[in-house]
Amino acid sequence: MPTPIELRQLLQSHQELLLANALMLGEFPAPSGDEENRINFLAERFASLQDVSIDEQGNLQAIIPGKNPNYNVLIAAHADTPLTLKANERLTINCGPEGLTGPGMADNTIGLAALATLPDLLERLKIQPEANLILLAHTKSQNANDLAGLRFFLENFQRPIHAGLVLEGITLGRLNHSCLGMVQADLLCRVRQEPGTSWEAAENAMIIMHRIIRRILEIPIPQEPRTSVILGSLRAGKTFNRPPEVARLKLEIRSEEPGKAREIRYQISDILEEISAQTASDCSITFPALRKPGGIPFNHPLVAAAREVQDELGIKTITGPSYSDLSILIEHGIPALTLGLTRASKLNESDETVALEPLFTGLAQVLGILERIDQLEPELHA
Repeated sequence: MPTPIELRQLLQSHQELLLANALMLGEFPAPSGDEENRINFLAERFASLQDVSIDEQGNLQAIIPGKNPNYNVLIAAHADTPLTLKANERLTINCGPEGLTGPGMADNTIGLAALATLPDLLERLKIQPEANLILLAHTKSQNANDLAGLRFFLENFQRPIHAGLVLEGITLGRLNHSCLGMVQADLLCRVRQEPGTSWEAAENAMIIMHRIIRRILEIPIPQEPRTSVILGSLRAGKTFNRPPEVARLKLEIRSEEPGKAREIRYQISDILEEISAQTASDCSITFPALRKPGGIPFNHPLVAAAREVQDELGIKTITGPSYSDLSILIEHGIPALTLGLTRASKLNESDETVALEPLFTGLAQVLGILERIDQLEPELHA
């Protein structure tokens, strides 16, 4: 097996594979829950692999057989992206000398393209892993879908999974091995305005939501363990001269302390109920996404191996908790990491751009870590 530095040099001569997959995948809009075109494209790419299948949630799985039939490693990337058109339309992707540009390229077209390219890279480099590599392009990861595709796969997959890697487009050096407790909350406030009510007498949903926000900001938030309440979005009103009948607030609670996010969630629910009663307004709250804290420790062999590979490649390791795909693997007791592949600019814009040069370092990192996972088989398969 080549060293990580040798892998980086070898991968640059095969860049056309990755670019072709990224360009093709990037042209397919993939709003969460409508990823079928991308999944079908990947199914064709994986046709020569073992156990290629699409499940009831639209997830695509395929297996690269390893030397040890009883040792299994999951490599996952979410197939949906934000900021896309409808599924039957095409996006415009531009490839320049330094980067790929297009909506959703960093999150997570380039991660999915890396997954698509992995079988061909291993074949060209004549590398057969010790472990069976279970490739998973999972659906319905974002917004209210709350990682439904990945949840379904892990609840129904019949083989034991001994380790997992989650591929994300950004940022190179990212090494998540634990996750925060997290609650996403969607608050809605409605007021009743009779037809013909003058503007002076009309109720104002924005003012009521402002009261709710003030009360939320009064909730004591500990600094240790790290906890935060992030007010992410506030929408109300349509015109200059009419008090809004509806106001909507989206927020996220994060905490390293088990149970703390849930505790704050209940406090916010109580605030909403109280102010709703005081103002005779109709206030409601839903929770699109929930996560439990957990993970593997910093000194776990898998984390140590990944840090060694990053160090060999001159990658500055960025550790910290995650709250996305990794959390579902952790819930299922799977030692797992989230890795970033490159750097990006103009995030969440239509001209989101990923850098090409660091991408080959990111891919060499993935292959190097897979080789170390093979060496860890006695510990991970115990």
